[in-house]
Amino acid sequence: MKLRLVAIILLLSLLIFVGFKKVSANKNKEQSTNIEQLNILKYIPENNKLLFISNLDSFNIINNNKKDKNSKNQDNLVLIKDSILGYLGIDLGNNKLDDIYNNELIISTFENNKKLKDDILIIFKIKPEKTIDDLLNLPNKIDQVDEIISINRENKINFLNFIYRTEDNYIIASSDKKLIKNSINSSDNFKKKKSKYKEELFGLKKEKNILFTNKFMDSKFFNKEIFNENNEDIIATTFDLKNNHLILKSYLINNKKNIDILSYDNLLNKENRNEDNPEFSIFCNIKNFEKYLNPFINDFELSFFEEFDQNVNQDILIVNSKKDWLITFEKNTKDQFNLSALKKLKDFNKYSLQQNENIYSIYSKDILQETEDLIKELTYENIYSIESGDLKIISNHLIDGKKLETISNQFFNLKSNKGKSTFLYAKVDIKDRNSNKIEYFSELEDFNFLIKNTLKISNEESLEIIRQSIPEKNPILYTEKNLKIF
Repeated sequence: MKLRLVAIILLLSLLIFVGFKKVSANKNKEQSTNIEQLNILKYIPENNKLLFISNLDSFNIINNNKKDKNSKNQDNLVLIKDSILGYLGIDLGNNKLDDIYNNELIISTFENNKKLKDDILIIFKIKPEKTIDDLLNLPNKIDQVDEIISINRENKINFLNFIYRTEDNYIIASSDKKLIKNSINSSDNFKKKKSKYKEELFGLKKEKNILFTNKFMDSKFFNKEIFNENNEDIIATTFDLKNNHLILKSYLINNKKNIDILSYDNLLNKENRNEDNPEFSIFCNIKNFEKYLNPFINDFELSFFEEFDQNVNQDILIVNSKKDWLITFEKNTKDQFNLSALKKLKDFNKYSLQQNENIYSIYSKDILQETEDLIKELTYENIYSIESGDLKIISNHLIDGKKLETISNQFFNLKSNKGKSTFLYAKVDIKDRNSNKIEYFSELEDFNFLIKNTLKISNEESLEIIRQSIPEKNPILYTEKNLKIF
C-alpha cells in the first residue's frame, strides 16, 4: 500500500513531462528561478519520509505532432492524467492544468503508524487568478483563503481529504489535516530555522526535478553488505527527460560526514564511458561478482567465473559485448595466478605464441564421445589469454593489438580513478541487451496498470559507482539509470 504513493510521485513526474503541450511565448522569455530559491520551500514540514521538488518551467518535451493529436495514445494520456487527479480528489472540470499550475511543486510522504499507507502532502503554486474552485469543481463554490477546507465527494474516492490556499497563491492539500497545519507553521518559522535540504539543494540548484529519500532504488550490483542504510543519509535523485529518455541520477549525501554533491564532481568528471560501448563493464575487487553476470553469460562461462573468483582477490575489469567477454587484472608476482590450474581447463591443450612483449595463449579441447553406439566429436569453447606488460587478459575470443591497447588504457584509467587511499571502489556500467523488451516498475502495480497500454518503459542503461577511502566511514555511492519511454 505504501508503494502506491511512490507510484503517484512517479506518475505526477511523468505528468509534468508529458501532460502539458505548450508554454506561452512570454513564459519562455522569463528567467528560470534556481530550485533552491523557490518560495514554496518554506512550506516543507519536518520529518518527511520522502520529498519530491519540481521547478520545471518548460513542458513541450515530448513532440506531439499533428498526426498524433487525435491518436488513441493522446486520449490514453489524457485518461491517465484524469485518473491520477481523480484518485487524488481533484476535478478540473473544463479547466486545463497548464492554465492553473504555476511551475512549483512539492510532494511529500509521512509515516502513519495507524494506517497501512503513508500520508501524503502536495503543495503547488497556482496562477493568481485561479481559485480552489478551479481544482475541485464542487457543486458549492469555495472562495476561502487561509482556511482548511474538507474535500467531500459523494460516492467517490479522494485520497486528499483537506485543501488550503495561502495568500501567496500556494495550494496545500493532504490526506491528513495535521500535515497542512504543520506546513503552515513551517512557513511562519521559515526565517528562524535552517532548511533541512538547504545544502543539498544548493548543490543541485540547476536541476528541475529532485527526489529526496533515505533509500536507493533497486541496484543490480550493490547490496546491503556493501551499503548499510543510515538514517542520516539522504539520497538525492534528479529526473531529466531527453529525447524520450528519462534519466535518473542518484547521489548518497551525508553533510555530517562531509559527503555532499561536490564530492561527486571529481569522481564523475574522471569517468569516461567505454568507447566500444559494451553490454556491460565491471571494475571492482569485490568477491562473488559472478552472480551479477547471470543474465549475460552461458553456463560454462558462469562456472568458469565462479572458479576464477575463488583464486583471485584483486582489482579486475570485466567487459562483455554480445557473446564476447574478457577479464583483465594485474599480474601478481607474489601469488601468480595459474590459468592452467583451473578445473574447467583440465585436459585442455595449451599453445602459446609471443609477439614482441606480448604472450598469446589458447586453451582448446576436442574429444570423441560414445552416445547410443554412435561416436560423436565434442568441441569445447576455446579460452584465450594474453600477458601484456603488467596485465593479464583472459577471454573467449582472440584479441587484436588495437583492442588490447583499449582494454589496457581502460583498466589503468579506472585504477587511477580509484586512488591510493581507496580500499573500496567499483564501477558497473550495464546496457540491456534486450533494449526492446519492455520492463515496468515491478513494485508499482498501480502505476503499471495505468500506463501499460500507453507508455512503455525499457531499461536502456544503468551506471553505478561506489568508492570509500581512508579515513571515510561511509562510501559515496552514485547510480544513474536511463529509461526509454515509448
